[in-house]
Parts: sequence; C-alpha cells; structure tokens
Amino acid sequence: MICGLIRMVDLDLLSPSGEIRNLLVQLAALLAAFNFVVAVLYLPRYATSILPPKQLLMAAWGDEEFLIATTIAVAGLFAVLSWNAPFPDRRDSFVLGPLPVRTETIFAAKIAALATALGISVAAINIFTGLFYPFLVTPPQGSALRSLGAYWATMTAAGLLILSALLAVQGLAALLLRYRMFLRLSSFLQLAAFFLILGVYFLTPALATVPGLTATANQRLLAWLPSYWFLALFQELNGTTHPVFGPLAERALWSLFLSISVAGAAYPLAYYRNFRRMIEQPDIAPADRSRRATRIGRFIAERYFSRPLESAIFLFMVRTIARSRQHRLLLAAYGGAGLAIALAYAKSLLYGYSNEPWYELNEPEASSCYLLW
Repeated sequence: MICGLIRMVDLDLLSPSGEIRNLLVQLAALLAAFNFVVAVLYLPRYATSILPPKQLLMAAWGDEEFLIATTIAVAGLFAVLSWNAPFPDRRDSFVLGPLPVRTETIFAAKIAALATALGISVAAINIFTGLFYPFLVTPPQGSALRSLGAYWATMTAAGLLILSALLAVQGLAALLLRYRMFLRLSSFLQLAAFFLILGVYFLTPALATVPGLTATANQRLLAWLPSYWFLALFQELNGTTHPVFGPLAERALWSLFLSISVAGAAYPLAYYRNFRRMIEQPDIAPADRSRRATRIGRFIAERYFSRPLESAIFLFMVRTIARSRQHRLLLAAYGGAGLAIALAYAKSLLYGYSNEPWYELNEPEASSCYLLW
C-alpha cells in the first residue's frame, strides 16, 4: 500500500530529478497553509459578529459552500493527477505479474492507497477550519460535537463523490470500449475532467442565500452544482431545518450512492480485465500522418506560418501532443490552471455583475488575457 501511495501522483508531472515523497509532503503542506489563511480570515468575522445566532447561521452559508467547493476541487484534482494510478500499469505487469501475489491483493493495495491519499487531501484542506468552524456554526438547539461530525462527514462525502464519479467514468469506458480505443480516449477524458473541475470551481455563482436557493430560475443550475448539494447535506446533519435544503440534500445522498455503486461495480471488472493488457501500451503512439490532429496542424502551419522552420516546429509540437499522453497531461495542467484563473477574472463579465461592456477594453478582460499569455 505504501508503494501504491507514493505512486498516486502521475510521475509525468515531475522533473527527472523530482522526489515524489517530497512532492506529496509539499502538496499537503500547501493545502494546509491555504486552509490556515482561510481560518485566519474567517475566525475574526464570526468571533466579532453582532448578528443574532439565527442570522449568523444563514450568513455562514456562503462560507460553508466555499469550503465544500474547495474540498471537491482538491479531491477532483487529486483524482485527475492520479488518473492512471488506480489501474494496473507496466510496472505492475512486469514486476508483480510473475510474482506469487494474487491479483486480489494488488487490487486491495490500490484501493487502500487511493483511500489514504483521498483522506490526506481532504484532511489537509480542512485541517484548521475543521477544528474551529463547526463550533462557530452550531445551532442554538444543537451540539458542538454534532456540528463537528457533520462537518467532517460532509467533507468526506463530497471528496468521495468526485473520486468515485471519475472512477466510474474510467471503469465504464474500459468496459464498454475496446482496449486500444479506451487507451486513446482515456487521455482526453482526463483533460476534460481537469478543465471541468477547475471551470466549475471558479465559475460557480454565489447562490448561498434564501432568495438564491429558492428562485425558480436557479433550480436547474443548482441541480448541476454538487457544492450546493453538500451544503444542504451539512445543514441537514447539523440540525438546521429549512425547507430549501431537503431536496438538495437528498440529491447529494443519491448521487453519492449512485457514483459509489457504479464505481464499485465497473472499476473491479475493468481492473481484472486490463491487468495483463497494460503491457501492450507504448509510451508514445506510432506515427500516423493521417491523424486528424496532424491534418489540422498541417493546415494551420501552411496558412499561418510562412517560414519553413516555424512550420516545422509547430508541426513537431502538434504531432508530439497528439501521440504522447505525457505531453497532453502537461499541457492540460498548465493550460487548465491558466484558463480557470482567467475565467475567474472574467466571472463578473460572464454573469453580468460588471457594468463594463464585454466588447470594450476593460480590466477583467485584460487581466484574463494576460494570464492566458
């Protein structure tokens, strides 16, 4: 399990001299430091508040949604970065295959490593707020221990939902597609998940108010935002009774049950099916000039690059990205982070909060373009 835990993060993101143990410690410390800053900002706000307890609990909905959304985003990014770790790879086939180790033992070690890494991620991103915030939002008729348990149960369930959902997608793809097609599609699923997680995190609108949660126009949007489902679940577990939270909390429980059930059925079947097939997958696919990406790249090079050297460099980049999963992963990591932050800057324009017209030069649009470049 320890070896599996060390290999949870995709090693293609590291430099040749990178140390995975140090990276895991640094990532956990970085998440804890971020949570410490959030705790320092939140504590004075609640400690010095003069609002009545009932109004204070309602005012805290936005902060609770932010903490839940951050936990979901961290768990989702962890699942994306460890996209190939849950499934067998070449090292498993070469090293563990000939050994007298049962496949069930290897599978159990993978599951244990996955659960441990998820637990560390959720604990690190909530380590400080999870110690004091539940006591600040305890209902008058409730107990502090109940609020503490509700907080950690909600965060664990939120992280488990996104992880099991991505595992279910991988497992179903591995079962329904031919193995070669699955390997080709898996990288694009990973890129799509990366962009989706960051995009949803930065573009989720602020609806954590009674008018925002009860408005008819927002119901369809709320049905697709897991952070508000688990906000409702936390309120239900914490003893805060409001009619708006019942359907959303029920959706959270049903989604969690469905994702765990599908992942629990599809992932083991896909694992045993592909255990001895992973050895056939090359690190870089063989060259194929008839690929669609190559044809598109050749068209762009002929149209926009007049110098042969520039055209050759561009075509080399396009063909390498089309053939190599490692290069696509690196491109998604940097491009996804830049795009998500750029969208965050342009959020006021997208939702109409800003009075500046989008078709004229303005600060949010200029900031987002600068980040992308």
